[in-house]
Amino acid sequence: MTDGREASDQENGETPIQHLVANLFRRSAGAIVASLTRRFGIATLPMVEDAVQDALLEALRRWPFEGIPREPAAWLQTVARRKASDVVRRAQTLARVMGTVAEPEASPSAAARDEGMWLAEPFPLEDDVLGMLFACCTPSLGRETAMALTLTVVAGFSAREAAEAFLVSESTMAQRLVRAKRRLRESGAPVAIPTDAAELAPRRAQVLGVVYLMFNEGYMASDGDALVRGQLCGEAARLAVLLAEHPLTSTPEVHALAALLLFQLARLPARTGADGGPILLEAQDRTTWDPALIAAGLHHLGRAARGDVLTSLHLQAEIASRHVLADRYETTDWAAILQAYDALLEMEPTVVVQVNRAVAVGKVHGAPSALAALEEAARVPSSQGYRWFFSVRAHFRAAAGDSHGARADLRRAAALTRSSPALRWLEERHAALLDSSA
Repeated sequence: MTDGREASDQENGETPIQHLVANLFRRSAGAIVASLTRRFGIATLPMVEDAVQDALLEALRRWPFEGIPREPAAWLQTVARRKASDVVRRAQTLARVMGTVAEPEASPSAAARDEGMWLAEPFPLEDDVLGMLFACCTPSLGRETAMALTLTVVAGFSAREAAEAFLVSESTMAQRLVRAKRRLRESGAPVAIPTDAAELAPRRAQVLGVVYLMFNEGYMASDGDALVRGQLCGEAARLAVLLAEHPLTSTPEVHALAALLLFQLARLPARTGADGGPILLEAQDRTTWDPALIAAGLHHLGRAARGDVLTSLHLQAEIASRHVLADRYETTDWAAILQAYDALLEMEPTVVVQVNRAVAVGKVHGAPSALAALEEAARVPSSQGYRWFFSVRAHFRAAAGDSHGARADLRRAAALTRSSPALRWLEERHAALLDSSA
């Protein structure tokens, strides 16, 4: 007998093992790439990525016949290490034959590649993952390019998912990633957290942006059959907490990020219904929110308040805390949320902030005021490729009695949506508007 998920996988032509390997890629590939790259050097990144891909393919070939190992992630790490070691040995042998390098002497680093030591290594290697985050966020790359590179190398994002995060085309993002990986290899950056304060500060800002985007993609997936990718959200929150607790990266802003992600993670179980579609905040069952995660978020919010600098992450964590601390939707302090969004908009005048602020405007001042705020957002060119701009405007147009405009916006939002559950939800809302206007 198979469970519902296995049945769904089989209907989609995906076996349970293929499903497991795909999940392992999301959860473990970044850690394996980081671990191997730290040992072999940043210049070997393409070879390491190939070795990890080959290990995943080998799992697909062998596990149906040999069975799933007791520790699948550790199995993948060991196989990827072997494949990478084979490539390195072949290259060294060829170089010696050609007379270009001397015979290497035995060293602790070489000994550490012995089979026994590798198999004994813990998994995942958290310092390696954090080190890879900082290696990718090299100053030689632009901020967005560095973040996109980290999302693909460490978090296993596709080029299309990274493009969605930055509201650019997939081809544009693919070109950026090719150039970024070449410059990363040429940089020779160590896979480690910088110890120099002047070097650490700018890279830390980029790392926080990467973790933030990673969580956003999991919280509202850009495509696929699942609206929420809980493992991706959990991994982003885990990285944020690791950064907050690491002595080199523990700052009030990092604690603010940890608080924000923990608050959002606490609400995750209530965000989707039985059909996988979204459940709006006012309809969520608050008894399913995780009190332990909320408490952890409040702990980090308190640590975030110890500094004397207000950042956008502080404001977003404050907004999230207003939601999780309200015992009912009706008791939400929308006035305080709007005040925080006003400050956030001055700090980050982006279309995403404008759209979210418009929701708070609507809650405090009504639909006409929200629509006026959205008209400001419409003047930003990127709003025309942002599906939630049209979804939110459809909501307030419907509330203001403009069902025709609301239906048009829902069609625009649907055209920009690749997530199957989100698309179904938009289509259902469109059908409901048609029924109400008939």
